[in-house]
Amino acid sequence: MKSYEPKNIRNIAFLGHSGSGKTTISESILFQTGAINRRGTVDDRNTVSDYNDIEHEKGCSILCTPLYAEYNDVKINMVDTPGYDDYIGEIIAALKVCETGMMVINSQNGVEVATNIIWEVASQSSKSMMFAINKLDVEQAHFDKNVTDIQESFGRSATIFQYPLQTGANFNTLIDVLTMSAYKFSGDTGFDKIEIPASETAKAEKLHNELIESIAEVDEELMNKYLEEGLLTEEEIWKGLKVAVATCQIFPIICLSGKNNIGTELFLQYAEKFLPSPLDAFPVVSVEGDKIEVNPHAPVSLFVFKLTSEAHLGDMTFFKVYSGTMKSGLDLYNEHRSSTERFGQIFVINGKKRAEAPALCAGDIGATVKLKNTGINDTLHEKGKQITIPKMVYPITKVRTAVVPRTKGEEDKVGIGLNNLSQEDPSLRVEHSQELRQIILHAQGELHLGIAKWRLEHRYRVEAEFIEPRVPYRETIQKQVKGSYRHKKQSGGAGQFAEVHMMIDPWHENMPKPEDMSVRGKDLIELDWGGKLEFVNCIVGGVIDQRFLPAILKGVMDKMTIGPLTGSYVRDIRVCIYDGKMHPVDSNEAAFKTAGMMVFKDNFIQASPKILEPIYNVEIRVPEDSVGDVMSDLPTRRGLILGIDSEGRYQKIKARMPLAELDKYSTALRSMTAGRATYTQEFAEYQSVPPSVQQQLMDDYKKRHDEE
Repeated sequence: MKSYEPKNIRNIAFLGHSGSGKTTISESILFQTGAINRRGTVDDRNTVSDYNDIEHEKGCSILCTPLYAEYNDVKINMVDTPGYDDYIGEIIAALKVCETGMMVINSQNGVEVATNIIWEVASQSSKSMMFAINKLDVEQAHFDKNVTDIQESFGRSATIFQYPLQTGANFNTLIDVLTMSAYKFSGDTGFDKIEIPASETAKAEKLHNELIESIAEVDEELMNKYLEEGLLTEEEIWKGLKVAVATCQIFPIICLSGKNNIGTELFLQYAEKFLPSPLDAFPVVSVEGDKIEVNPHAPVSLFVFKLTSEAHLGDMTFFKVYSGTMKSGLDLYNEHRSSTERFGQIFVINGKKRAEAPALCAGDIGATVKLKNTGINDTLHEKGKQITIPKMVYPITKVRTAVVPRTKGEEDKVGIGLNNLSQEDPSLRVEHSQELRQIILHAQGELHLGIAKWRLEHRYRVEAEFIEPRVPYRETIQKQVKGSYRHKKQSGGAGQFAEVHMMIDPWHENMPKPEDMSVRGKDLIELDWGGKLEFVNCIVGGVIDQRFLPAILKGVMDKMTIGPLTGSYVRDIRVCIYDGKMHPVDSNEAAFKTAGMMVFKDNFIQASPKILEPIYNVEIRVPEDSVGDVMSDLPTRRGLILGIDSEGRYQKIKARMPLAELDKYSTALRSMTAGRATYTQEFAEYQSVPPSVQQQLMDDYKKRHDEE
């Protein structure tokens, strides 16, 4: 495998909704370029990309898979990505290291919900984009409708470069309006360049002129020439087009049939001639604020975007070289972990096949094995430099589950397995919750959780159950209560004595001072779990020594971590210590801590306690034909609809929903909309639960407490 200069490298992420045909297209490209001599199919489970057992079982891409092809002295790195937003972390990884994203559209379905989500991620990354309308060989193909959908969803910068002479079973000819040529495809790799049919000349010329005008608009000099002469030279067209695509001013629309290898050769020509190389893309700026020069002669820096642990490959670390020339045997410094790693062999990867590479220049993608202390999002570079490439940022997780071992005593084994999972997939988050006394696995969706469970069992041999997670409720009070508690204990020798008089009331901003009490001091404490505790010293006459007040506060705080209703944290309370007694010999901090805890507990139960639950803002993107079902379902889940907005062919429903209902919502929404809807969630606030729900929660807690 030879080394390629940055100008001869193209990095392309294949994006699109599940079923759009990304894997089949990548297979055709590998076949067209001679990287493989036989095309596999997803149905036969023998494609280069979807090679994992889990992908064979599910029949779709789940992990991003680096691939490469060589074409006319250009190396085309491709990263095939999954098509469900549950696996958004894999898509983010692909976009991180690719200059171009090719959005594959299923011609039968047009722009689907995942297409919009992926586009939003790509837009934030400032990547050049193109659209490939695939499966034009099926009877339900709709090219013109697809173009309309694309332009309505993503703007008029999406520009036709090719269109089919006809779709369906007879699809075999493309009109290329960029070069004003027609191509007729036959057999596995054969095609002929032919004249554009007379019936298509007017349409092709109109689209050609619109395209040339769009290209001219990227440069004032080009535009002036085009206005004066009405044409551009071939050299000017290619030069202007390269700038327009690299700067996201034009998004080409092309045609493909991955299954029949139609249009693949034209895609390769486009990739060679005008898709941006790493030199042409927007420069990457390090965390330190310096532009990273894509220069093979600069000091080496690279970024780790993927880890895998496979039986047939071992532990693989995938990286992109951002500067310099990477060679085997180099020692690089890991900026994040302050450690040094030696790179033994370096490889280029096609699915599960790897080939050793002597060197990889800036802009190229490769892999290595057996790095000891390097993870995803790490920057490594030659010593003596300080370079930190910005990390990938993952979206907020949407679903969660509690994870317990099937066999008692294997909690550590479960923890190690989950840690390994989260290292390979940072869009998963593992939480060891002391509050809930559970290990909580947070994921992007139910499908994501399912894959995590499969990999725990099959890859890490961890037998675990996914059970319903507890909800982080909060407890507070609704009225003022006064009370006292005397702690007296005598068991030979020095005893314990403390008496504390306490008033508690609901805390709120700017509340007035307590009536009929002298405030000697107060502390407003920001609780780690949210809310406030105001601790007020109203002691008069020294009936309790000042040195015992911290012990009383500690007793109160200890009780606030285990509320009496559900064992949840307590919040938003004012505690006033206004009287008490102490003994010159038997009073000590332990006694006052106990007295403070007990009087707080007794008062709390008398102060009309209530349970608060976490409420989330939810935004649901749903096809128009499913809006009624989704809106009817929300009130049954105690959801409050706030409004609805249009977004192309989709509607965005804004609502509020309790976390207790959200834990089960992903599966329900997928069922209601045949997997065509998705949602995001963000914590909003805590609100009181309805009385019937509060009683049920209290009964459940008592039952669980008795069992434990």
